[in-house]
Amino acid sequence: MSNRKLSDQIIEDILLQIGSGVLSEGSDVPSESALCTSYNVTRGVVREAIRSLESKGFIRVSQGMGTVVAQTHHWNILDPVWVVINSDKSLYDHLQTTREMLEPEIAALAAQNANQQNITVLRRILDQQINCIYDSKSVADIDVSWHAELSRATQNPILNNMHNMMANLSVKIRIEAARLPEAVENALYWHEEIMRAVEAGDPALAKAAMRMHMNQVRADLNKALQNV
Repeated sequence: MSNRKLSDQIIEDILLQIGSGVLSEGSDVPSESALCTSYNVTRGVVREAIRSLESKGFIRVSQGMGTVVAQTHHWNILDPVWVVINSDKSLYDHLQTTREMLEPEIAALAAQNANQQNITVLRRILDQQINCIYDSKSVADIDVSWHAELSRATQNPILNNMHNMMANLSVKIRIEAARLPEAVENALYWHEEIMRAVEAGDPALAKAAMRMHMNQVRADLNKALQNV
C-alpha cells in the first residue's frame, strides 16, 4: 500500500471519529507516535495526514500544546472526504436549499448569455439523459453535467465554480433519486422546459421553469432520502 493511501486512511478514520463525536471540539488527537504505532507507518505518513486535516480546518496543531480538534466553525464541511464519510439527511437538505437559491438565477443568466455552443452541448446532454433513463448512475452523472453546462452558459466563472462545487457534493443523493422512475421523468420534463426557455433567450421563463424544477427535486429528494 502506498504512502498516499496510508495517509488517506488516517485522514478518513479521524474525520469519521470527529463526525461521530468520538473526537469532539477541543479533544486531543492521538499523538504522532500513537498513530505511527496504530497504523504501522512512518512519521512522514502521519505528518502528511495531519497537515491535510489541519488545512481542511478540522484540527489545530500548536507547538508544545499537541494537536486538538478545531472549533466547528473552522471545519470545511464541504470537503469531499468529509461529505462522503459523514453525510446525512441534514446535509442534503442544506444542499437542496442552496440549489433552490442559486439554480433559478443561473437559469435566467444562462438564457441571457448562452451562446450557440452552450445550447448545442445542453441539447446533446439532454438527449444522453433520455437514452440513459434506466441507468441511475449514468442519469445522475448526466444530470450533474447538464446543470454544469447550464452554469457555464452564464459566462460567469465564479458562479460556475460555486455551482460545480455544490453539485459534486450532491452526486450520492442524485443517484438515489435517479432510482425513482418518476424523479427521472420529472427531471427530463423540466430540463426540456428550461432548455426551450434558454433557446428562446427568455430569462424570466427559464427562471420560472427552474423554480418549478427545484420544487419537484425537493419532493423527489424527500422520497429518495427514505432509502439512504
